[in-house]
Amino acid sequence: MFSWLQRSRLDGWVAVVPHGDTAQALYLHWPLDGRPQVRWACRLDWSAPLESLRLLRRQRTLQRHHRLLVLQRHQYQLLPTEAPEVPREHWPDAVRWQLRDLVAFPVADAQIDLLEIPAETNQRGRPSVLAALAPRQEVAPIAETALRARAPWKVMDLPETALRNLAALLEEPGRGIALLLIDDTHCTLVITASGELLQSRHIDVTAAQIAEPDETLRQQAFDRAGLELQRTLDSFERLFSRVTLSRLVVATDTSDAFTDYVRELLYVPVVRLRIEECIDFTGAELDSGLTPTTVSPIAIGAALRRG
Repeated sequence: MFSWLQRSRLDGWVAVVPHGDTAQALYLHWPLDGRPQVRWACRLDWSAPLESLRLLRRQRTLQRHHRLLVLQRHQYQLLPTEAPEVPREHWPDAVRWQLRDLVAFPVADAQIDLLEIPAETNQRGRPSVLAALAPRQEVAPIAETALRARAPWKVMDLPETALRNLAALLEEPGRGIALLLIDDTHCTLVITASGELLQSRHIDVTAAQIAEPDETLRQQAFDRAGLELQRTLDSFERLFSRVTLSRLVVATDTSDAFTDYVRELLYVPVVRLRIEECIDFTGAELDSGLTPTTVSPIAIGAALRRG
């Protein structure tokens, strides 16, 4: 009744990416015939998420958008495992059983989602999965908060799958790509091919350590991160011998020194992410202090979601 009074839903996604007591929210529109376009991005006070979501709803007509939240690192685990030898519809229950001793929370009532790794990518020619598990006590409160704000989440996403979307945008046909994000708590490495997440890894080196003024401490951080990158790419080459990597893309707002360092260390070409080459910021409304290089790549990747 009175349907002409209803305002139509807008295309694209609003992604909210919490980080401790702060968050970034971003709206991205992806036209069929052009580059993805950031329309606006802002910071939120996540110490009071209910009030922040209500304010964002009023200011940005949040109810007209598809909305997603990206979980924080402590709220989930992402684990690789063999695909169960049961019908596909029974995989989630079988994977719960397979991983019950590898997580620090009861798996019986955990939220679970599976990312299938295509059989043709790995050496053994068998499918495997990445299992995302989140304890109910972590996801239930943030789901309830969004409901109370009258802006329920349509999706809860992960940093790794958000970065997968961004990496897929950078892929070359027929080749895989590695994307390394350096932020203020750790580094996240994802490796994708044909838009699929094949491998991910957290490296406990921070942006502050990469930019450390003390040369000795900075070099120690370079060496730790570089060693982990070498190990991960060597492991990837063994496990996914059918996939050739085109390059490693480094996303950081620090200097080029670390990119130059790993370029000499690794067997794949290494380049720095130039976000404005693949994402259109023309006309974007950015909060004071936000620039294309300081907008969260995770927020951009999450908002690149299709469907």
